[in-house]
Amino acid sequence: MGFFGLFRNDNKKQNNDYRKATYEKGPFMIKCPFCFKKFKTEQVAFRASHSEKGDPEYEKAVDELLNEYNKRIGKGVYGEINPIIKVEGLPESNKIRVDKVLIEVKDKYDTNTSERLCPYCHNELPITSGRGPSKIISVVGASQVGKSVYMTTLLHVLERYTGERIDASLIAGSSAYNDEIRENQERIFDKNIMLDPTPKQHMEPLIENLKFKNDKIPPLTLIFYDVPGEGMTDRGYIDKHGDHIKNSDGIIFLIDPLQMKALRKKISLANKEFKGDFTEKYQEPKDIIVYLFENFISKQSNEKTNIPTAIVVTKSDMLKNLNDEEYIGSNSNIFKNYEHGKFFNLNEYENIDGEVRKFLGKVDGAFKGAMDTYFGITGYFAVSSLGCNPQNLKIDSSTNISPIRVDEPFLWLLYQMNYLDGGRE
Repeated sequence: MGFFGLFRNDNKKQNNDYRKATYEKGPFMIKCPFCFKKFKTEQVAFRASHSEKGDPEYEKAVDELLNEYNKRIGKGVYGEINPIIKVEGLPESNKIRVDKVLIEVKDKYDTNTSERLCPYCHNELPITSGRGPSKIISVVGASQVGKSVYMTTLLHVLERYTGERIDASLIAGSSAYNDEIRENQERIFDKNIMLDPTPKQHMEPLIENLKFKNDKIPPLTLIFYDVPGEGMTDRGYIDKHGDHIKNSDGIIFLIDPLQMKALRKKISLANKEFKGDFTEKYQEPKDIIVYLFENFISKQSNEKTNIPTAIVVTKSDMLKNLNDEEYIGSNSNIFKNYEHGKFFNLNEYENIDGEVRKFLGKVDGAFKGAMDTYFGITGYFAVSSLGCNPQNLKIDSSTNISPIRVDEPFLWLLYQMNYLDGGRE
């Protein structure tokens, strides 16, 4: 299976065929999904699974590093909790490794613990940390753009359909993440109810594991951050919680057609059955770029970021009723679902990318111009998370929820990160 071109350096624009993949061997450097520091696998800390009164090393204590991190992001602090085990003081026979990665230790009380921590902030690390690469993907966009719904349907499609097509499997990074994902998916796909907006509070990552059937390919830890829309335009909030954006390996930038003044009234008239909020309260897409520029782009060389960024027009089903060929053709490919298989189809991508670039150039030239100026690696997409319009936060129970092209931006990011080969039919 040579379609996952890990760590390749070939020119993607001329990638017209399959390539035999080469794979980096572990153990891998760990990137903490919370404080974003990098360190070797042997530097991980462990939290003891018990405490012992009278033993200074194993008594419960306040974890200053963890509380310092929690204070910084506005999260509650802990009182005394189980201590940190000093790994360097343990004999080698007490250290358990898998794939050369230290995953568990047996303390001096002959008790095992596998709760691995970042040595810099003492947050618990994903189970697969060190056994494969980690990639941070930030999902950004204004309020009401549909980030949480998009993430829910994206994971639904990746887990149930896309994974099999690319010979891989996506599962939640822990039972807690699995419960959160399952609850959101049941709400949409089983109960036909929309999700509540992401609250503006401290942000927790959503961690997923992508494992390939080919054992030669190391597992990939995916760390998703969904930024609340209200937080995107709050300088103080971004200063406190936005570190993950500048540390991203990929960005998914969602924009809502209703954010575009040129389309807002037309969409309102064309989608008469939609009873959502068509007020003037929508933020402009360019507003989000301003806050990203203030936060980190302005500090980059040439005031441009080279983090691969997928610009995604959401709710594309709304555009089908415009009947205005000036903006988008009624037979456009953006309304037709497409399934990328064992390689990322560059012909299909280039068609969609060209259509959406042309569309945005007409309806919001200022936004597209800013993207071309401040973002060095971009791909343009259009998706519909549901394939239909909800009314009053409910989805018509007679409607078949059919996401359209929701996995395409994610697969493009995998391609840009050299985890998925490109090809042409």
